[in-house]
Amino acid sequence: MFNFSPTQYDVRFIFLNFRIRIHPFFWVLVVLLFSNMRIDSLRVWLLQLIAWACAVFVSVLVHELGHACVFRHVFRVESDIVLHGFGGVTIPHAPPRRHFGVRGLLYKVFLDAAGCLAEFALAAVAFVLMLTLESSQQNGFNLLSPVIFFLQWTMIVSIVWGIFNLLPIYPLDGGQILREIFLFFSPRKGKINSLVISIATAIICIWFCLNHQIFFGAIILGFLAYQNYRELTN
Repeated sequence: MFNFSPTQYDVRFIFLNFRIRIHPFFWVLVVLLFSNMRIDSLRVWLLQLIAWACAVFVSVLVHELGHACVFRHVFRVESDIVLHGFGGVTIPHAPPRRHFGVRGLLYKVFLDAAGCLAEFALAAVAFVLMLTLESSQQNGFNLLSPVIFFLQWTMIVSIVWGIFNLLPIYPLDGGQILREIFLFFSPRKGKINSLVISIATAIICIWFCLNHQIFFGAIILGFLAYQNYRELTN
């Protein structure tokens, strides 16, 4: 559904033997998500922007590493990770081995949920580290500390991004889980029913975003709703 072809400006590296590519539009996403932050001073704003960018990068990368680790250790397939303008995607090198019945459903649901579970675990670690730093400081919680900023944003982004991805909107993780469940019980109509729920959920979420002036979120959800509608009518 998303096509972010390689460019000469991509950042590439290897982590845990996974090939990782960062498309330039990923950084555009980071800036757009940060654009609503209030500016008290240029120094604090720059500090927050750097901490925010690092937090989004780590959170999204951990999310995709969750999927990649399940591909590797459960499905025995290696994969690459691409961070792009809509978040990230994990691309297996080959179609994973199919499992049938209830076991197959559980494997697929675990694969789809692994990214969000990894993010929630990251949020928990960030929260514990924040408490540790707070108790170790004599003068209380230093909100200007880059480390504190980073941990705060990592915790917040991981929770929000994880919850967002669990929405039953295809191709988000929650939408893929919903489709797998519907296809398991109704192979003939499962896809159609899941798309109807996906579109309805997206519309409700768009209304929520517009009412709370989360315009970038409304744009993303509107795009997903349109893609789901096209798939439903084709």
